[in-house]
Amino acid sequence: MIRWMIISTLAAGLFYALYLWLFRRDRWFELSRAYLTIVLGFCCLFPWLRLPAGVTPTTPATEFLMTVDSPEVFISESAPLVEPTVSLKLDIIPNVYIGGIALTLAILIIQLTVQTVRIRRLRREYPVYGRGNGFEIPKGALLILVPDNTEPYSFFKHIVVGTHDLDEEEMRCILAHESVHVSRNHSLDIVCMRLICCIMWFNPFAWMMLHELKAVHEYQADAAAANIDNKDYLRLLYRQTTGFGYGHITNVAQSEGRGGLLTMLSQSNVAVGNNFNSINIKNRIVMMNKKKSRFGAWKVAAALPLVALLMVVGCKPAAPDSEEQAVTETQATVEPELFDPQTTPEGFIPPEYPDGMEALYKFFAENIQYPEQAKTDGIEGKVYVRFIVMDNGDIVNVEVAHGIGGGCDEEAMRAVKAMPKWKPATHEGKPVNVQYVIPINFQLQ
Repeated sequence: MIRWMIISTLAAGLFYALYLWLFRRDRWFELSRAYLTIVLGFCCLFPWLRLPAGVTPTTPATEFLMTVDSPEVFISESAPLVEPTVSLKLDIIPNVYIGGIALTLAILIIQLTVQTVRIRRLRREYPVYGRGNGFEIPKGALLILVPDNTEPYSFFKHIVVGTHDLDEEEMRCILAHESVHVSRNHSLDIVCMRLICCIMWFNPFAWMMLHELKAVHEYQADAAAANIDNKDYLRLLYRQTTGFGYGHITNVAQSEGRGGLLTMLSQSNVAVGNNFNSINIKNRIVMMNKKKSRFGAWKVAAALPLVALLMVVGCKPAAPDSEEQAVTETQATVEPELFDPQTTPEGFIPPEYPDGMEALYKFFAENIQYPEQAKTDGIEGKVYVRFIVMDNGDIVNVEVAHGIGGGCDEEAMRAVKAMPKWKPATHEGKPVNVQYVIPINFQLQ
């Protein structure tokens, strides 16, 4: 899990930096929208993917898979309990992660519930109009006109507009803006991105991409509304944000120029939320006056090398699913019986735990606790844990070859899985995959 959190955060940071460099200031809004949603989903999933064995770079394959038996590890009920090692202290991380998901998901559910309840209340209190009532809104959309200063916003198929002090042209611009949100399912975009952010709540770049997606939504809606009447729409944006009339915006523009106008707009008190004033007005005006670049669509090709690099570096190598598969993949010609004495091949050096066997005994003494169920039931005996030390030192295919129950099997496997990388075995100087068996003796005093 820690590996996934680190890799997904780094990947999201790289994709976000690429977005800021190539897409943020371009008018390829639909491309930017697709980029943000796809790459964030990719960052969430790709660390869990496994590349085919032929794609993952590997060290030379072993010509055999032999079994090496470890000396017995003794676990006593009365063994002194020492402070757990770092590997087991990290067990708290999954609990913190799940708690973060629960909290962010609860916030999302509460927000959706509050918004839904609010829409239902407005539908009961005020008239609801459709396209058939003469309003220029998408087919199937519902318009709720509220006789106050409610800021315009849309929520899935609903459009809510406060009609106080709005003239006909302003209403037309607002409906054109909000109709884009409805017709292009922007609310669904936000909910899906929020769900990904709940899964990746620890990743700051995920939340930054969510903010950028909301900005792209507003840019798309602004572009459609400005096509009706750019002058009226600019006046509407300024008045909705500052409360000043069109005469004031004209005076500012004439006295201080376009730069002074944009500075004043950027200092406005922009409301927080997915509504008409949700994104910095200065940025929106800048984007309305930009021209679409000729080669914007080709910019997405810049992300492909990054995707390929992350797939190679971040994806897990394909691990064998069983002992038979491991033997096949390494072209084994020798498969000794488990636990039988082995004839050491010439030039073979067995795998080694970091710092030697004494360090291995200390690791298990510090990290294995006698299960309470085994104590209660009087269970004792040897648990044989079998695993493969890969040619890169990774521990894979951990399983109980022979267990005694009472929670001892699970405790032994948990400790083995928590081991750090080993020094791999070698045969004639080449690293090889080797099956290893550790007998862990649980004994009551």
